[in-house]
Amino acid sequence: MPEIETCRAEWERLATRLVAEETDVAHGKMMSAPAVTQNGKVFAFFSTKGGIVGLGCRLGRTFEVASLGLAEWQHLAPFKTKPPMKDWIVAGPADASRWEELAETALAQARGKGKE
Repeated sequence: MPEIETCRAEWERLATRLVAEETDVAHGKMMSAPAVTQNGKVFAFFSTKGGIVGLGCRLGRTFEVASLGLAEWQHLAPFKTKPPMKDWIVAGPADASRWEELAETALAQARGKGKE
């Protein structure tokens, strides 16, 4: 599926840049998906399951996602029998140009500098 491969390439570019430029960021895993971590805690990952393919990021339970004006997003819902994880979102391909901004916001949240 070409859309997944395009998204995966965008993810790889973003993750590689974050790991290269941020001393406390490393590659990791989130439920077997490629992720980036800040001091060992995942703050962003590449999601292919649960609806939208795209960037999964932890913005915080009280973050006003609607204020971002994203075209295509949903709360992370990896489990069929459990409700969505309200502190995580997945932003789809329609917002790929915003993934870098979202990942930076999630990194700030992970560092405790965000407004949760």
